[in-house]
Amino acid sequence: MTSKKFLLLALLLWQSSCLWAQRSLSLNEAISIAQAQSIEAKLAENIRENRFFLYQTYLANYRPQLSFLAGLPTYSRSYLDVRQPDGEIKFIPVRQNNSYLGFSLTQNIPLTGGRVSFNTDFTRFDDFSDNLRAYNATPLNVRLDQPLFGFNAFKWERKIEPLKLQESQKDYKFRMEEIAIQTIRLFFEVIDAQQDLRIAEANLSNNSLIKEIEEKRILLGTTSREKILQIELQILRASQAQKKAAADLRTGLLNLKVQLGLQEEDALNLLTPDQLPIQSMDEETAFREAKENRPEYISFERRRLEAERDLNEARTSRNQVNLTASLGFNGAGAQLNEAFNPLLNQQRFSIGVNVPIMDWGRNKAQRGIAEANQKVVEYTIAQEELNLRKEISTIINNLDLLRASISIGERTDAIGAERYQLALEQYRLGKLSVTDLNVALVEKDEARRTYFAALRSFWEAYFALRKLTLYDLSTGSKL
Repeated sequence: MTSKKFLLLALLLWQSSCLWAQRSLSLNEAISIAQAQSIEAKLAENIRENRFFLYQTYLANYRPQLSFLAGLPTYSRSYLDVRQPDGEIKFIPVRQNNSYLGFSLTQNIPLTGGRVSFNTDFTRFDDFSDNLRAYNATPLNVRLDQPLFGFNAFKWERKIEPLKLQESQKDYKFRMEEIAIQTIRLFFEVIDAQQDLRIAEANLSNNSLIKEIEEKRILLGTTSREKILQIELQILRASQAQKKAAADLRTGLLNLKVQLGLQEEDALNLLTPDQLPIQSMDEETAFREAKENRPEYISFERRRLEAERDLNEARTSRNQVNLTASLGFNGAGAQLNEAFNPLLNQQRFSIGVNVPIMDWGRNKAQRGIAEANQKVVEYTIAQEELNLRKEISTIINNLDLLRASISIGERTDAIGAERYQLALEQYRLGKLSVTDLNVALVEKDEARRTYFAALRSFWEAYFALRKLTLYDLSTGSKL
């Protein structure tokens, strides 16, 4: 085997190994990877998890809360000023300890907005100066705190908090579709750079061939120096375009790998997504799915309830009546057993009223603000819903047009490539000028770029419709 054949074989083997090491990646695979391991996906998952724990916190507020309270010990040493019978003040040293422990079981009452608690505590008092000791015990005390005719925050929380959870779950799906659209943009940036690089390399090769032909013709006297210079200019432009496309390709691959969470050294071979989905969606179906799936529609309901809640709070805050009732048992004595025998009934009852006599129209203004905010929310929601319907309608209409554009672009690309090859043959035979050949070259390149631009626009619109409806057209199911 000659050295030349050996080098050729080694080169072929190296190229084969490079191709084998490359990872072929389709558009759907890229989207799946990005939605699984990109930074945006992890952030979306963290936001959803945070919202879930907030909801668990809300649920916990409606379950009994058991608390243990203790102070063991609470020691103090100080001087107290004590007035004597003759009017003189003496500063007497006092050393005391006050230890206590107890349990408290509280339960919110969502129906009325009140709270009931069951409490027990035990206290020991020591006066070391006078060598005194006392005990105080409350084995059981039941306390009710109930606002009357006032704002019940619990009632509104039970309506709003579940909506927030549902909204966060749908918002997570919405964020996943935003990641998909971002991935499509980065994917096609690489595809476009690859096509620009192929076009530039082909143009550089063809212009070099044309230059060789013209150099032979100039020896025969059938061409001019001006044409040689024109071709050299084309070669320089093609070389510059090749370098720029190569740089754009490196940048595009790096951005795509960052989006996908891949290592920088991973080799990728992107597959052109030229197989279009057959399924389509009419406007009414799209509107129905959007209303069922989009987080905005839950947000609309939540915002209406929040505006209604604020208005209710403004209307009921003028007259606040708070009822507090307590019933329990209590005992005290110098000995431990005396604190529990006998036990005395402990009863407390109070009603607090807060009725402003003159607030200079503040409460009326607060109600006016709440009513105005409620109207603003209604108008804003109506406008947002209208904008969403318009956006869905526009995309659906554009999808059919983009399908036709891809079909036309594919045919135009094939015609442009064939026409250029025919023009190149005509040029070699001397039947076509360099100017006409360059026109065919420009049209070929433009047709190629137009086809891929149509592909990119279609997939961006297709996934934009998925994002707007949170509906998978390929499987015919909700996301």
